[in-house]
Amino acid sequence: MHQLKIERREGGEGTRLWIDSVAGLVGLVAIGAVELHPWNAPVDGLEHPDRIVIDLDPGDGLGWTLVTDTALQLRDMLRQEGLDSWPKLTGGKGIHLMAPVETTVTHAEARDFARALAQRMTSTAPGRYLTVADPTKRSERIFIDYLRNGRGNTAIGTYSPRVREGFPVAAKVTWKEIENGIPPDAFSMSDPPGREAKKRKKMKG
Repeated sequence: MHQLKIERREGGEGTRLWIDSVAGLVGLVAIGAVELHPWNAPVDGLEHPDRIVIDLDPGDGLGWTLVTDTALQLRDMLRQEGLDSWPKLTGGKGIHLMAPVETTVTHAEARDFARALAQRMTSTAPGRYLTVADPTKRSERIFIDYLRNGRGNTAIGTYSPRVREGFPVAAKVTWKEIENGIPPDAFSMSDPPGREAKKRKKMKG
């Protein structure tokens, strides 16, 4: 494991950990880390993100089909902007759309772009989507969370376990699997990514 000194947003100096080997990953486990939430920027270019993240966070009472349909619509919007995205199951209840960006952009610019995209999607169906992090308004709506972007903001890492019952695992999947309805908790520590597709749970409603 390595330490990285950074300037904190609220002032002063902070320390972050980074790894570049399996031994480093084992070291994180040894100190009690379970969920790994990386920045959207590389260690050697911390002030410039190399990706954006759009988090689809469904509220209670919402069918999974609407979430996957929304992900596919956002994929098409990103394509119109020249960005080729890929989906990540969160191991929770949603989907992350990940898209690479040029490392010349700043964290603020990446966040502004993600906000504009989320607002554009929300404008297509205001009763179905929202862009404010208010739990009281999320019932039967999808929170299109652009707040994963910005300096110091994070999203669950690919292949990271989640601190939830059964230890589900966040995992990169294909758009074809999203179209087929693979659920967000399809993988777990006992049934990790890479196993045969027959072991993947399918959505039933």
